[in-house]
Amino acid sequence: MEKDTFQRIIDREIPATIIYEDDDVIAFLDIHPRNKGHFLVVPKEFSENLYDIDDEQFDILLKTARSLALAQTKKLHATGFKLEVNNGTSAGQEIFRTHIHVIPYYGD
Repeated sequence: MEKDTFQRIIDREIPATIIYEDDDVIAFLDIHPRNKGHFLVVPKEFSENLYDIDDEQFDILLKTARSLALAQTKKLHATGFKLEVNNGTSAGQEIFRTHIHVIPYYGD
């Protein structure tokens, strides 16, 4: 099986601006950000999307995404953030590996 883009980032085969990493997840800036500070949180254990991620990995992923979202929005002086997960082609999923977009928002 050919490595997906995110596995290549995990393996340091392609560059990324990594903002967090531990044994279970990696977080890095999106290369096509919707807003300043837009980043992705990706589990290191492969799953295609929320249809097949194991419950323990999902818990770790979601808790890490929330923690990083809180820290990054504070650091960037954002006033809010959105967590977004696309599941399947019809929902806009383009890279078929589970990941959460964390998108900071600014203003009122």
